[in-house]
Amino acid sequence: MRRPYFVNVDLCLKSKSTLRTLARELGNKVMVMFSGRIKGHHCLFVEIAGTRKGPNKAIAALCELIEGLSPAGMRVWKAAQSKKFDVGYEARLSSQPSNSIKLRPSTVRRLASLGASLAVTFYREEKEEASDSAKSPDVYAKQKRR
Repeated sequence: MRRPYFVNVDLCLKSKSTLRTLARELGNKVMVMFSGRIKGHHCLFVEIAGTRKGPNKAIAALCELIEGLSPAGMRVWKAAQSKKFDVGYEARLSSQPSNSIKLRPSTVRRLASLGASLAVTFYREEKEEASDSAKSPDVYAKQKRR
């Protein structure tokens, strides 16, 4: 039985005010997937630039960026209505325990200290792409953005 395949962690922010300060401050340390307005709210969706092995390391890298924000950046962060770390997996669903995932308590505490929520998203495994032995994480990241 194969375990769910970790894809990445998206940081999804929603605010009544602009999030440009955060986008600029995070700079090339993140990949901006979306920056703009949705239903009257300013939104910023990013993921850490580069590859991280596992959700704990990806979340830690994003937390480190947030914890290192300037005072102006931290004000924008704190003012955001929604701060969500969304852990993405390719689902390989079965009734087996191999489908469980876990985060370290220190990771969960760190998210809570930043006032952020945690979500887990499972993406359906494509039948023709069932063999992941020759795939890199970049392939899954591209599939996710479709």
